[in-house]
Amino acid sequence: MAIPIAESLKLGIADILMRKVRSIVTVIGIILGVMCIMVVLAIVNGMNKSTLSWMEERGGLSKIEVEQNWQYDFSKGGDPSFTLREIRYLQSLIPEAEAFNPTVQDWEAVITKGDIRYSTSLRGVMPDFVKVEQWDIAKGRFIKELDIDLHSNVVVIGSTVAKEFFGSDEPLGQIISIGNQQFTIVGVMAERFMQSQGGQIEMGDNALEYLNKRCFIPISTMVSKINPDNKISSIDIRAKSPEAAKDLRRKVENIVLNLKNGKRLFQVTSAKEQMDTMQANAKIMEAIFILIAVISLLVGGIVIMNIMLASIRERTREIGVRIAVGARSRDIFLQFLVQTILITSLGGVFGILFGFAILEKVGSYLQIEVLASVQMIWVALLVSIGVGLIFGVGPAIRASRLDPVIALREE
Repeated sequence: MAIPIAESLKLGIADILMRKVRSIVTVIGIILGVMCIMVVLAIVNGMNKSTLSWMEERGGLSKIEVEQNWQYDFSKGGDPSFTLREIRYLQSLIPEAEAFNPTVQDWEAVITKGDIRYSTSLRGVMPDFVKVEQWDIAKGRFIKELDIDLHSNVVVIGSTVAKEFFGSDEPLGQIISIGNQQFTIVGVMAERFMQSQGGQIEMGDNALEYLNKRCFIPISTMVSKINPDNKISSIDIRAKSPEAAKDLRRKVENIVLNLKNGKRLFQVTSAKEQMDTMQANAKIMEAIFILIAVISLLVGGIVIMNIMLASIRERTREIGVRIAVGARSRDIFLQFLVQTILITSLGGVFGILFGFAILEKVGSYLQIEVLASVQMIWVALLVSIGVGLIFGVGPAIRASRLDPVIALREE
């Protein structure tokens, strides 16, 4: 007499209900393992989303940065700066770039207006700055080519600087002093905000607040009027697409290397490649944590196998009766395999539910974003079913090979 799958399921559920305590103990290991997988995948998803958001807020994946190479041994000589002539030459060699902005910076500039003094990071930039950084103007305008040509005393201030000096008053057209020069405010940058996470909490709620405290003037004015000793130490370039950024980065790197006589005074990085590297590292971390979770599941699977073997020993006579009335070996095999998969699947379902329940608390405790996805559910469910298959086969084979005559003698 063949036993249908539905009947095997019914027998499995009946056995689980009959031995509630044993069943609960059996699935705890599976629940914990699945919860671990859910939490790890949610953390990795959240980290990937946060990293992408950070990249987007800092200019997107098409951005290329040329900055001083801090690992270079400067005892070998070399000046980590560009002249305006080198800048123009470099720009002429990369016509495919969508935007190009060299920067001269003064990290400790002081702006004054009356009795108010404000320390800021002052940047000498070009009009392409807003394109490279993908940063909008909230009021007024940004620096123009004419300002560069005329060495104009115009300044665009960050949103926090505007609040510090003018509160709710209109900042456009106001005069502020930088050094011994007076500047007219022609624009206010839009506020940039990104919720701080993890170690960024010490910086306040806004991880990008430091950007709102900056001020921008024409690069020519910066060099000629504020501090002639300041040099162009960084360049930001925007490619037409993230894919094009990889090739453009290599091209820029070779040009800069030739300009500096083969000395690696600068490092050239693309946001796209940085993102790819970070995602690859995140994949490795994800694999390590999932491996740890799978070990927990394997321990749970071993416990299930032992309990199923004990169950078969207790139900030897029942198995003998089933075989005696016509059940085939494969029917007995399927009956116990289905029962094992049913137990691990239940553990998987509860693990998914409990995993979702604690995600918010985990994110709150670690102060990071955790992000659930449908993929997580499928991974957790398939892993729990896989554990049932792997550790249910042994007991099922043993049950299917019982001799009915010997089995019927069991008390």
